[in-house]
Amino acid sequence: MTAILRRMTPADIDDVCALLHENMNSKFSVARWRALFSPSWCGGKPDLGIVAEDNGRIVGVHGHVCSYRVIDGRRERFLNFTSWYILKEYRRQGLGSGMLSMATADPEVTCTVFSLSPRQTEFFKTLGMSVLEEDRLLWRKTGKAYENLELVSDPVKIRQCCDLGDIRVFDDHKDLPVIPVLVMTKCTQCLLFLSRAVKHGGVIYYDVLYRSNPKLFTERVQDIAEALLPDDECVLAADRRFVEGDAGGEIETIKSPRFFKSSRVQPKDIDLAYSEIPLLGLKLD
Repeated sequence: MTAILRRMTPADIDDVCALLHENMNSKFSVARWRALFSPSWCGGKPDLGIVAEDNGRIVGVHGHVCSYRVIDGRRERFLNFTSWYILKEYRRQGLGSGMLSMATADPEVTCTVFSLSPRQTEFFKTLGMSVLEEDRLLWRKTGKAYENLELVSDPVKIRQCCDLGDIRVFDDHKDLPVIPVLVMTKCTQCLLFLSRAVKHGGVIYYDVLYRSNPKLFTERVQDIAEALLPDDECVLAADRRFVEGDAGGEIETIKSPRFFKSSRVQPKDIDLAYSEIPLLGLKLD
């Protein structure tokens, strides 16, 4: 059994989604898997991923979520790696490393991995991927008084108040399972995307996937937690790189580090939007 590697095309989507549903995670329907390959975030130049093919049969896939982001006024291309799976009988043939080599070959593209099995951590390091994040910060509601801070959750008002850059991000995610919140003060604002999940011992996590204004988020994160969190056992959680300097909070180690490869984009500018996390509605580890 010998498979070849090639770029995934739109014609492969049905077979790839069937492979992932039947072999990788049957709890995800074929329709849910298809969500990975439906966004138009890369316009007419999508990169869907790499497939391994044996005599016309797809036996492995390294999925990509492709997007363009504006970083410091520059248009940057991103690939978020997702759904890496090879049928057992085709493993240990170098297909996995070959897929990753093909995926990371373009030095102009920023590559990210957000949900990696802990068993693959060392393997990724050997293939040129760098650790993006190992810790998150947690803030709890303390009863601290705050002023000059409003949280807007109404989607219509959020869109009315956002600038053009945030409107684009908002529109790109409007039908996905994220919670948009606009943090407003008298002088400035910050758009947040949050995911809500029950984790460790029943604690409800409000995970920050995106923040448009790192300075405001850093300076007011405790006040945001006070305004956002209900009185239950809840935390506001954000990857450590999402804040600038010391913003307080408890440090929690991420079970499996996040990885990236980029010659153009700094870690602080890499968030969790435009990825498999919102597309599949995944819970951050």
